[in-house]
Amino acid sequence: MDDLQVMRFLARSLEHAASQHDWPKMQKVDAQIAGLVMSLKGQTLTAEKRDALTALKLVHQQVSQFCQQQRDELEQNMARARRNREGASAYAQFADAGEI
Repeated sequence: MDDLQVMRFLARSLEHAASQHDWPKMQKVDAQIAGLVMSLKGQTLTAEKRDALTALKLVHQQVSQFCQQQRDELEQNMARARRNREGASAYAQFADAGEI
C-alpha cells in the first residue's frame, strides 16, 4: 500500500472508530497517523498526496473535537453523579438519625 492509500485508509479507520466510540482503536489509529506523518517528514509530496494529507488532517481535527466533547460530557456526568451521591449520603445520614 502506498502512502496515498495509507492516508485514505487511516482517515476512514479513524472516522469509523470514532463513530463506534472505540477509544482503543482511535488511539491505535492516531499512533499510526503519527508514524505516517513522521515518515513523510522532509519528503516532497505530490499534489494528490498533499490533498490526502489535508483530508486526513481535517478528519483528525474533527475526531479530536469529538473526543473533547465526549470528555467534557463525561466530566459533567461524573460531577453530577458525585453531587447526587453526596446528597443521597447526607439524606441517608439524617434518615438514620431519625430526623426525617
